[in-house]
Amino acid sequence: MTVHIPDYSSWTRDDLLDETHKQASIQARLSGEPGDFNARRVKIATAGARHHAAMLALLDLTAPFDQDAAARVEKAKAWHRREQKRYYAIALGTEFIQRHDADAMGQVRA
Repeated sequence: MTVHIPDYSSWTRDDLLDETHKQASIQARLSGEPGDFNARRVKIATAGARHHAAMLALLDLTAPFDQDAAARVEKAKAWHRREQKRYYAIALGTEFIQRHDADAMGQVRA
């Protein structure tokens, strides 16, 4: 599988902020590009999964100031965890379909 999400646990806060911005920019740029839809979708979904993984690591560095803030941080972590898994599944599924289609086309032409 070509979908890879780095381990952000050792990154600094500044690096994580840069990474979240970078991945969001990649998603926005690729959304408007012409070309192969499936290849673009894998890249967009991979960037989305990386963005949410970096946000999770960033939230792990956050120290809530009271109970309500801690509850909001936990809610945000749960949402980013779900979104990371969703984007990762989309990337892997699209990549699988792409390979399957390529294999099927090769069998038809052979």
